[in-house]
Amino acid sequence: MGGGSGAQPHAPSVFLAGIGKGRFGRSRHAAILEHHDGEVWREVGRFGSIRDADRALNEAVANGDPPDSLRVTEMHAASNGLLVIAGLIAIALAIAIVAYIILG
Repeated sequence: MGGGSGAQPHAPSVFLAGIGKGRFGRSRHAAILEHHDGEVWREVGRFGSIRDADRALNEAVANGDPPDSLRVTEMHAASNGLLVIAGLIAIALAIAIVAYIILG
């Protein structure tokens, strides 16, 4: 067996282990519990993590709500939108530099 760092094979790095757990790009609410009333999905509650929303979902089912009438949806953090905008600005800047070099 080879040496190495001692980490488990195929285990996520310490940095990547925090993704999806609210450790990057703090947002006020990360998940919504919704109930289908027969016509539309209505918001029941907002939660700071998927885990909290899942707990609420399990409690609602334990209290007698039909499981197929409930769902948890994830909200996208505002930081994701900022990353998209920054990426678009960087691409536009790169295109402008290339155009300046080519067109003189």
